[in-house]
Amino acid sequence: MTAAYITTTIPYVNARPHIGHALELVQADVLARYRRVRGDDVRFQSGTDDNSLKNVLAAEAAGVGVREFVDRNARAFLALGGALSLSVDDFIRTSHDPRHRPGVERFWRACADDLYQKRYEGLYCTGCEQFYTPAELRDGRCPEHDTEPQQVSEENWFFRLSRYAGPLREAISTGRLRIEPAGRRNEVLAFIDAGLADFSVSRPATRADGWGIPVPGDPGQVIYVWFDALCNYVTALDYPDEGEAFRRWWLGDGDRIHLLGKGVLRFHAVYWPAMLLSSGLPLPTAVFVHDYLTAGGRKISKSAAVR
Repeated sequence: MTAAYITTTIPYVNARPHIGHALELVQADVLARYRRVRGDDVRFQSGTDDNSLKNVLAAEAAGVGVREFVDRNARAFLALGGALSLSVDDFIRTSHDPRHRPGVERFWRACADDLYQKRYEGLYCTGCEQFYTPAELRDGRCPEHDTEPQQVSEENWFFRLSRYAGPLREAISTGRLRIEPAGRRNEVLAFIDAGLADFSVSRPATRADGWGIPVPGDPGQVIYVWFDALCNYVTALDYPDEGEAFRRWWLGDGDRIHLLGKGVLRFHAVYWPAMLLSSGLPLPTAVFVHDYLTAGGRKISKSAAVR
C-alpha cells in the first residue's frame, strides 16, 4: 500500500466561493478516490486562508468586523464539501485551527538562518498578495487582476530565496519534485534561471490592522500571507509536535501531492520548496497545475466582475 497526501490550495475568504473553486476541489477528489480504489492509503486535505490582507480590506469595505466576516465566508467554503460530495479527510482554517499558529511559529524558527530584516519599496498587488517588478506587469497593470499595483515602502522580514536556486533547479530537473504539465515545469525553471530575489515574509501589524500571526520575537510585524498559508500543508499534520500524522504523511516515503491553479505556481513550486529546504523538511513529490475556468475570455474570480 502506497501513502498519498493530496492537498488543494487554501483560498482567501474575501468573498464567497464561485464555480472556479469547484474545479480544483473536484480534481483533487477524483485523484483521492482513484488512489483509494487502487488500494492506496490516502489523506485528502483542503481549507481556507483566513489571514490575508485581502480579507481585512474586504471586511472593512463591508463594514463588518474581520472575525465575523472571515468566519461567515469560511463556512461557505467548508459547505462545499457537502454540496460537491467531496471525500475530504481534513479541513484547516488558518485563523481558527489550534494546530496552525504553533506550527507556523515553529516553521519560522526552523528557517531562522534565512530570515533577515530590510527596508523595501516595490509595486504590490493586494489581489495577488505579491510584489511585482515593472517588467512583470502588463502595461503597468497586474497580469492576474488587471489592476494597478500600489507603491509600498516598508521594513519587513525577508526570506533568503536567492540561496536556493541551485537546489531547486536540481530537484525539479531530476523529477524529485515533479511539476505537471511539462509547460508549467519549464515555466518554473525559466523563473529560477532568471534569478531568484529574496521575498518579504512579514508586514507591519498596523497595515494588517493587527490581523494575522505575529512574527516570533517581533510583535510589530505579522507573518506575510504566503509564508503563513503555505505552512498549512504541515501544520494540519501536527508538525509542532511531530506527531503520528506528520511522521506518516510528510516524513514518510509516500506521495505528497499539491493541486493548484497556475496563478500561484511560483509560490508552490519555488517559494514553498525553498522554505522546506531551509527548514530541513522533505519536498513535495508532485505539483499538479490546472488552468482557470473563464467566462467571456476572463478568469472567473471573487475579486473581479466575472464570478
